[in-house]
Amino acid sequence: MFASRPVATLAVVGVLVAIGLPRWSVAQTPSVADGIYTSEQADRGAELYDGQCIACHGSINQLIPEMATLLADHTFRARWEQRSLGELFDLIQVEMPQDSPGSLADSEVADVLAFILRGNRRPEGQLVLSSDSAVLAEIPFAPGS
Repeated sequence: MFASRPVATLAVVGVLVAIGLPRWSVAQTPSVADGIYTSEQADRGAELYDGQCIACHGSINQLIPEMATLLADHTFRARWEQRSLGELFDLIQVEMPQDSPGSLADSEVADVLAFILRGNRRPEGQLVLSSDSAVLAEIPFAPGS
């Protein structure tokens, strides 16, 4: 009698899978188009950017030839188009800021990354951008990549 319950449960699960009801349980890969950071997170990132990044990179979308890489122009987007947010997170975490590489906490790197996403016209949302590089590695920088 008790042995039949697991069999019955498996049968019900099998039927649900076959007819497609549990589609909601299959997670889709997040996209930067989904609003994967909050406004507050990008605001914190803006403050960090102004204090740690602006001296080398300039304003997020200001064109000053003698500055380091702009972080919100077509060249930057083209460079990161086929790459993940995890790669960008790791680069910022390990190599930035230039005068003190690796000094930002993971949460600060995520905030700066949220600000960069805002500067690249990626929509804000209700989700806080993860500070886990492995999670971010699953999210392409370009929507639809």
